[in-house]
This record gives sequence, structure tokens and C-alpha cells, in this order.
Amino acid sequence: MEPTRTDYLVGTLGAHAIAATYQCGHCNSETSTRTDDLGIVHVAVHHDDGCPVLTGALSSALDVARAVASIPDTFRP
Repeated sequence: MEPTRTDYLVGTLGAHAIAATYQCGHCNSETSTRTDDLGIVHVAVHHDDGCPVLTGALSSALDVARAVASIPDTFRP
């Protein structure tokens, strides 16, 4: 689970909900959350080696949109 490239700053949607629903369309990535020194929670996506999202060849925007759209209404603000 070493390679990490994608790191999302999440506002009111809830980082844990996005981490639970995010799935890379190009690899078998795992997600986690981390809190920075300012207390901001980030979603970290640990892509597989060679994943085109990890290398920056493809955007993760569609994967993020799919993750946000699949968050149940009970987790939305």
C-alpha cells in the first residue's frame, strides 16, 4: 500500500464517507484518511504501481465524482 499520489482536501462532505466510497476506475487502490497539522482531514488514495492516475496520465475527477454521488443522503450535510 505504498504508492500514493491522489490526496483530496475535503470540505463539508466528510472525508471518511468519500474514502469509503471512492474506487479508482483503473486499479485496485485502497483509501485512507489523514489529519494534517491544522486538523484538516484529507482522503489519501493508495494507487497500484503503474496506475495511470498515480502517474498523472489520467485524472481522477470522474472517480471522485462517482464517489461523491454514491455517498448516501444520511452522510450528507
